[in-house]
Amino acid sequence: MADHNSDLSTRNQEVLRAVVNTFIETGDPVGSRTLSKKIPTHLSPATIRNIMGDLAEAGFLTKPHASAGRLPTDLGYRVFVDDLMNVHEVTPEEQESIRRSYANRIVQLEQVVTQASRILSKLTHQAGIVLLPGKDQLFFRHIQFIRMSTENVLVVIVSKSGVVQNRVVPIEEDLNQEELDRISRFLNDEYGGLSLREVRSRILKRMGEERDHLDMLYRRAEELSRRAFLGDEDDVGDTLFVEGASRVFTHPDFAGDFEKLQTLYAAFEEKGKLISLLDGFLDSPDVTVLIGAENDIDGMSDCSVVARSYFLGTRPLGTIGIIGPKRMRYDRMVSLVEWTAAAVSHYISHGDTGIDPK
Repeated sequence: MADHNSDLSTRNQEVLRAVVNTFIETGDPVGSRTLSKKIPTHLSPATIRNIMGDLAEAGFLTKPHASAGRLPTDLGYRVFVDDLMNVHEVTPEEQESIRRSYANRIVQLEQVVTQASRILSKLTHQAGIVLLPGKDQLFFRHIQFIRMSTENVLVVIVSKSGVVQNRVVPIEEDLNQEELDRISRFLNDEYGGLSLREVRSRILKRMGEERDHLDMLYRRAEELSRRAFLGDEDDVGDTLFVEGASRVFTHPDFAGDFEKLQTLYAAFEEKGKLISLLDGFLDSPDVTVLIGAENDIDGMSDCSVVARSYFLGTRPLGTIGIIGPKRMRYDRMVSLVEWTAAAVSHYISHGDTGIDPK
């Protein structure tokens, strides 16, 4: 990404910082007279007006019609986020709220990150988002079949990282619990340590092989594992968790514009695109901020995304973050998302909350 900030003088940086901070605070176009009271260095309104004109010409500010004030563009926000915003320290109260959301009562990874996302949404007043581990990130640890009736079995699949998947599958013949336990032990020995995607691949391969030589246990295990692992291959609903979308829809920047709300609502429904977006953050250990059109999703050009990967040890599992209007407190959003992702990673990896995540 080009270093647009390197071309800005100190005075121009100061004015741009003040414009963005003031607009985030008020939501109104910012005029030179207002800025002259906010900038520490004494600059006259006329000087500020000239600098704002230069910033607008360079693409950092824009001027809405019928207004003397200026607004930051996506580029203006980008320079602000990369170089000009202050650092927000996550308060002890905010830290405790995040810890308390999952500590001492949750053992499954899915619950840890979704509960953390809920409190992140409340703290930021934005939509909280979580990308749960995909089948390449989840490694098979244990499967258990539990008899529910003569026609249905409950399947519990547990990954090494603690994600638990439950589903009810139909059975063609009645099996007692002892037989189901034997099949569970067989599959745990057969597939232990493989990723869920590898498990699915092996099952598919075996389906195409000659099965006449298989004994009864093997056949029943194959049939049950096929039903357990091969369902919902393209179901993305369980992969993406969104909390508090209404907080974005009711934000003043959207609430009065029905057309904008419609397109934004449609964007939130495009889970496949959101998953692809968040999946692109997995390889980075740092917070990623996408501003406006940078997110490349129709209907979200007036939104920004702040997200970071969470880890099991050094292995990225998924992404946690927020979506909100471009007019947001980026310093606070970045710090809260960063701290939450680090806290979740520490808890998943070490099982405690006693050490501040770094």
